[in-house]
Amino acid sequence: MEIELLKSIALGIPIMFFAMVVYINLLLGIACVFGGVFKFILSMLLYIAFSIAVVLPLVYLVSQTSADEQESTYNLIAALCGYALIMAPSFYYLGKVKIKELQRAGYFLPRS
Repeated sequence: MEIELLKSIALGIPIMFFAMVVYINLLLGIACVFGGVFKFILSMLLYIAFSIAVVLPLVYLVSQTSADEQESTYNLIAALCGYALIMAPSFYYLGKVKIKELQRAGYFLPRS
């Protein structure tokens, strides 16, 4: 179980980081080309697709264990920690590196 989890984490981190980079660049591209309602609609369609991509690693980590192993709390916690490790670099990149650029484009605006 642990070796497969480590393999999944090692493979999942660069894939999800790449997916986040593509998502951010597509959002910025939409903001440069479109405005108003078209920007909103395209951004929401992209968000729906990306949200599915964000959930897929967790579904994969849980489903790769057998039914007997899924009943174990240890395996559930290991899968959740593995998912957190997979997603951490992507969300760090979003929150610390690209958030200001996205805010200038009209996304992730702070609440006033």
